[in-house]
Amino acid sequence: MVENLVKTAEINAPVDSVFTFLSDPTRWMLAFPGDSEVTDVQIAPDGVGTSAKWAAKIFGVHMSVTHEYREVERNRRIVSKASAGPVLTFSLESQGDRTVLSVEQGFDIQTPLVRVPLQALFTRWAEDDIEGLVANIKSLVETGQKAVLEPEKKLGHTLTWSGAVSIHAPVERVFDLVKDPAVWLGPDVRISDLHVAPEGVGTTFEASWRFLGIPLRTTHEYTEFVPNEHFTSKAALGPVFVVAVAPEDGGTRLSMRSDVIPSNWADAAVDSLAIKLTERSQDELLAGIKARAEAGAGQ
Repeated sequence: MVENLVKTAEINAPVDSVFTFLSDPTRWMLAFPGDSEVTDVQIAPDGVGTSAKWAAKIFGVHMSVTHEYREVERNRRIVSKASAGPVLTFSLESQGDRTVLSVEQGFDIQTPLVRVPLQALFTRWAEDDIEGLVANIKSLVETGQKAVLEPEKKLGHTLTWSGAVSIHAPVERVFDLVKDPAVWLGPDVRISDLHVAPEGVGTTFEASWRFLGIPLRTTHEYTEFVPNEHFTSKAALGPVFVVAVAPEDGGTRLSMRSDVIPSNWADAAVDSLAIKLTERSQDELLAGIKARAEAGAGQ
C-alpha cells in the first residue's frame, strides 16, 4: 500500500485568510516552484465544481492538467482532483491568529502501462514540488512573495528495470532481430526518423508514445554496439537501455535493462519509457521477441 505524501506548515495568518487564498486555484497553482500558467478558471459559488487548467513546459514537453474541487468545507478543507493523476487535499486548522496548513497528495491512477507502481514513484518524485508549494503558500499569504522560485533537484536515486528470457535460436538471429528499436521497445512505442549507422554506434531514432493520455517523444542514440553481444541506447531525456545476448544451452539468453535517475514527477512522465510497462507487459514483450526469434530460426 502506498502512503500519500503530506507536508505541513504553520502560517502567520488567520484561517479565513488562508482559506480565501486557496479558494481561488489560480493562487495555489502559481505557487508551485518554477514557471507555469493557469487558464480556464471557473469559480463555483459554493466552491465545489471550481476548476482551472494548470500548464507548464518541462524539458521542452508541454504538460497540463485540469483540477476540479470535489469537496469544500469553509475554513477546514478543500479536495482538488486532477484530470490526470494527483488528488490534493488542503486541510486547515485554526490556531488563533495562525493557521496550520497540511497539503496531502495522493494518486488515483488506473493504467496498465507502468513498470512499477506509479503511485509510489510519483510520491517520491513529487516530494520536492509539494514541499515548495507549501512553502510558497505560506510565504505568499504572509508576504505576497514566493519563497521557493525553482524546484530543488535531488538526484542520485536510480530506477532500474531488468528482465531476461531464454530463446531457442542462435545468438546471431536474436541479435539481428532485437537491434531494431521497434522490437525491443515494443508495439506501444512509435519509431520514426531511424538512421542506422554502419557500425551500429551512432544509430539514432525518435520514439514517441502516450503517457496518461499525454503525447511524449524523445530521441535515442546507440552509444555502444558490439554485434552478437550487446548495445546501449541513450535517450535524450534520461533513460539508458542495455540490450544483451549471450549463448545458453545451444540457444540465447536475451536480457534487457533500463536505468533512469528521475528528479520529480514531471521528469518521470518525460522518462516514462523506463517505467511504462506492467510486469505482465514486460513478460509479454519478452515472450513476443522469443516467439519471433524462434519462428525465424525454424524456417
